[in-house]
Parts: sequence; C-alpha cells; structure tokens
Amino acid sequence: MSSTVSLSSIVLIVISTIIVLGGTSLVAILIGKKKKSQEDWAVGGRSLPIYVIVGTQYATAMGGGILVAHVGIGYGSGWSALSYGLLVSGGIAFLAVIAKWLREQNFTTVPDIITRFYGDNKVLLVLASVGSILVPFGWMCTQLVAFGKLYSAITGLSVPLLMTIFAIISLAYVLPSGLSSVAWTDFIFGCLMLCMTVFSVYFVMKLGGGWANIVAKAPPEITAFPGGMKAVGWATIALWSLSILPGSLTNQMYYQRIFAIDKVKLVRTSLIISAIVILTADVWASFMGIAIRSLKPGLAPELASGWFLTQVPAWFLALFSAFLCATIMSTIDSGIQSVAVNITTDIYHKLVNKKATDKDLTKYSRIFSAASVALALALALWYPQALGWLVATYAYSAAVLLFPIFMGYFFRNTKVLNAQGAIASMVGGVIGCAIATVLKIKIPYVAYGLVGSLVCLFLVSYLTKKQSSKLRASNN
Repeated sequence: MSSTVSLSSIVLIVISTIIVLGGTSLVAILIGKKKKSQEDWAVGGRSLPIYVIVGTQYATAMGGGILVAHVGIGYGSGWSALSYGLLVSGGIAFLAVIAKWLREQNFTTVPDIITRFYGDNKVLLVLASVGSILVPFGWMCTQLVAFGKLYSAITGLSVPLLMTIFAIISLAYVLPSGLSSVAWTDFIFGCLMLCMTVFSVYFVMKLGGGWANIVAKAPPEITAFPGGMKAVGWATIALWSLSILPGSLTNQMYYQRIFAIDKVKLVRTSLIISAIVILTADVWASFMGIAIRSLKPGLAPELASGWFLTQVPAWFLALFSAFLCATIMSTIDSGIQSVAVNITTDIYHKLVNKKATDKDLTKYSRIFSAASVALALALALWYPQALGWLVATYAYSAAVLLFPIFMGYFFRNTKVLNAQGAIASMVGGVIGCAIATVLKIKIPYVAYGLVGSLVCLFLVSYLTKKQSSKLRASNN
C-alpha cells in the first residue's frame, strides 16, 4: 500500500494523527489534575455519567480488530461479521442481568467479586488476578501489533519502530488519572469513530454506485440476509461462540465500567445501549466488507480496509488514519489501566503491602502501567500475531473465570460452592485448554477448558464440603 500513497498524503496522515493524539492526551492531562485519588484511578471515582460509560464501552470493544479482522470477515463472508458482533454484544447485554448487584457492591476488580463469593484465599486471589489480566494484556499486545502493521503499510516506517512509539504515547492517556482519563478520552474517540463510519459508508457507496449495484457484483451467498450471517460456516461460528461470548462475560474492562457509573439505576440501561451501539459497528464492518468485495474481488480479506484507503481522497485518508489511531488507542489504554489495577489492588495491596496509602497505590499504579506496557511491547515484538494473542487470551480467561463468576453469583446464598472448588475450577480450565491444544483436537480447545472448569468447580466443592464447613466454623 505504501507505494500508492503519495508523500503529501503521508504528511497529512502524520499531521492529523498528531492533532488527534495531542488534543486527547491534553484532555487526559487536564483530567489528571482534577482526579487524583486511587478510586479515580481504578474506577473513575464511581462518578462517570451514562454517556461516557456507553462511549468508553463502545470505543474499548471496537479496537483495531474492527477495521482489519471484522471488515475482513465481511469481505470474505458478508454478514457473518454481524454474527461475530451478536456474540460480543450478547455478552455485554447478558452482564445486565447481574449489573445492578455488581454496582451496588462497590467492587473494583473481578477478583473482588471472586473473593465475595468464596472468601479470602491467597491462592484463589492470585489465580483470579492472573485470569483477569489475560484479556486486557492480550488486547495490549494485539493493538500494538495492529498499529505497527497498519501504519507501516501507510507510512513505510518499520513495524517495530511504530510499535515502540505507540507504546510510549499510550501511557499519556493512562498515567494522569487511570480510568478517569481513559474513559473521557475514549468517549471522544468513540464520537470520532461514529462520525468516520458514516463518512466511510458514503465513500464506499459512491465508489460502488449504490447498494443495489454492490449487491449485484458481490457473491449472493454472502449478501443474502439473514442467510449471509452463516456464510463463514457453522464450525467457525461454533468457535466464536465458545471463545468470544465467554470471553466477553469475563472481560474485566467491561466490569470496570459497570463499577464506574455514577447512578446505579442506569447501569443496566448503559449496558443495553452499549450492546446496541457495538452491534452497529459489525453491521458497518459487514457492509464495508461486502462493498469492497464488489469493488475489488480477489484480495486477502485482511487487506480489504487497506485497499479501500487507497481509493479515497487524500483528506479523507488523513482523517481515516486518525480514526484508525483513535480506535486502537481507545483499546490499548483500557487494557493498560485494567492490568495495572489488578497488579496494584489485588497483588501489591492485598498480598504485599496492606498498609499502602492512597498516594502509594496511585504511584504504583503508574509504575505497573509502564512496566506492563514494556512487557507487552517486548512480547508483541517477539510474536507479532494479533489474532493469536486475542484468541488465546480470550479462551484461557473464559476457562479460568466464567464459571467461578456466574456459578458463584447464582449459588451465592448457598453453601454449594467453596474456595477449594473455585481454585480447582480455575486450574482445571487451564489444564483442559492446554491438553486440547497439545493434542490438537479438532473441537476448539476452549471447550475442554470450560468443561474442565465446570466439572472441577462442583466436584471439588462437593468433595471438600465438610472441610470447608469446619474452616468456616473455626473462623467464626
């Protein structure tokens, strides 16, 4: 792509990107001057209005994948991208079932939820923390890889250099005040994203000569609705169902925004609206993919967005590149903040230094943010495969956390489950995934992890029921 982009276009791209990143990072710094407490850093001071919550949920969920992978799905399999979006949105909407209870408890992280269900247990706390970190950390690696590869195609600069620059810049959004600065800048990014999706639809419709002409030139099996939603194949849809849906239900970044909303009564509404808005992103991805397929058949699916950018005016290319940068930044900053909160709150404060002050925790949150970015950059440079990071972290996080969270919620007022069962569930989930991966079983490995987690949760809880009862009695 770089050979088809003129020097003047590259200059415009760089300028628009600097303006977007510079302006929003300034907003983050200004917010940081007003929001200084650890609660501001961890959960936005529990004072974020509903429109900011919806904006940050939308911006966080989109990420760089929507522009490459999802449009690629639309290019190759039409409305199947909408099937993917239904699973993501379905997970977020399902969280509305327990959202009011979650917000009322004033939790900070997912391990707080686990501790409420199963009691204080150091081993359980560490396992829950690691499980909570998996998806945000995987997203960090994914977004660094996505930015490096996409901007390298546009500018011709090396992927490692671009990844390093982006990693450094991303800290400007997190360090000032954590979720407070991340959420407000995500809201701005989200507004920009919505505007650019409308503009891109206009341009692709203009290039394609209208929707009727686009449909006439694209394969009918991918443009039919709702038939095109299964064009990707049932096996792939099954894989998505076993990884994306459970992964959405255990994604700490979504939970933190539940914890951060200002009004408890609006938390369910915020999730339903977020799910609807996020779903529209995959409607857009399907539409764009189908349209580009009609204009330029024969591309590798992931190159569809890149080809489209070579067909638009230089000014729109510059704006779209800023949109691209904003989309990726909105996800990586959320990932950084989420990982740092887990390490600071659940590991450092609860296990290492229980006497840490609010000021200490904020300081260490910033230190752990920088350290996690450095590690993510190193791993992304070592293994620059965005999809690989995303799928693996979603799968293992779901296998570790899904049943301990939701079975814990539904049985919270009983003595059916205990800490020993929860620990076994998390370990069983990892072992199930690992064995299926090593043996290269055709059924998605996450399925074995989920089954192992569920069986271990109830079986070990039952086998240790008497021991758990004695321990509770001694503590009382």
